[in-house]
Amino acid sequence: MSDTFCVMPWLGKEIYQTGRVGHCCWLSPQYDIDLIRSELNAGIKTSACTKCWHAESQGKTSRRQQKNTLADVMYDLNIENLQQMCAEYDPTMYQITTSNVCNAACIMCNSDWSSRWESLLGKAHKRTITEQSLAEINFDTAKYVELLGGETLLESSNIEILQRLNSDCTVSLITNGSIELTPALNQALKKFKNLIICFSIDGTERQYEYQRWPLKWDTMLLNLEKFKELNCDISVNFTLTNILLPYKQKTIDWFTSKNLNYFITEVTDPWYFSPDTPVNERTIQELDKQDSLKGINRRDFGILY
Repeated sequence: MSDTFCVMPWLGKEIYQTGRVGHCCWLSPQYDIDLIRSELNAGIKTSACTKCWHAESQGKTSRRQQKNTLADVMYDLNIENLQQMCAEYDPTMYQITTSNVCNAACIMCNSDWSSRWESLLGKAHKRTITEQSLAEINFDTAKYVELLGGETLLESSNIEILQRLNSDCTVSLITNGSIELTPALNQALKKFKNLIICFSIDGTERQYEYQRWPLKWDTMLLNLEKFKELNCDISVNFTLTNILLPYKQKTIDWFTSKNLNYFITEVTDPWYFSPDTPVNERTIQELDKQDSLKGINRRDFGILY
């Protein structure tokens, strides 16, 4: 088997509310999928997959490694057999971004992914997935579907997607934790044998409320407990910015105390919020701008900068 093999160019399909369809969000914006497949099969570290090679060189888990492991579980095959299998399979692993509707204006986000940010900036342009985009999904053969937003629990088309999926499909739903589990959503989710609910939790208490303004820590805690009542796996994504670096260990300790499985996503864009970039003048300028738009002062939230 090729040491560079990745299932995504064969099994992966990513669908966006903008109408764009791709194979992997870590690929370069312009790519030749046939060339990528050929080079990966030949053991070549194709230039289109630079983000994965960079992550792996730093000892971090790349998207390639994550998805290979996921496919290994989905198909109950050893990873060595997946490369041969992929040539005969259409996409079965989907990542679907259904809209930009969101009630949060996170410091590292923007109006492309958050209608709350659009509102702050005086815009109003809801982007919702179209029927044409939904036609890209083979609901009968899908083995894994990950729903993203915006805030997934505010977008009604996600209910339709869940209703159309086979109960054997593994579903992963990412939420910011601010929305209650409604009867309609509960009905749509309970049919799945394998369900993953991923909460986005960045920092704790007031630091969480700053990075994910205007969400409330206590509301997220209440909803977290309600979702635990579902027959599902609860996980956490910690989006790490340089602003939260001083609170990283405190946050991890809280996850551990609550027996929550977590993974850390390090911000790379915008660069001035990357944990690899020390807080600088550009970071402070952006924080000042955001505080002014939101009518808040970050020092009231315990932010050091």
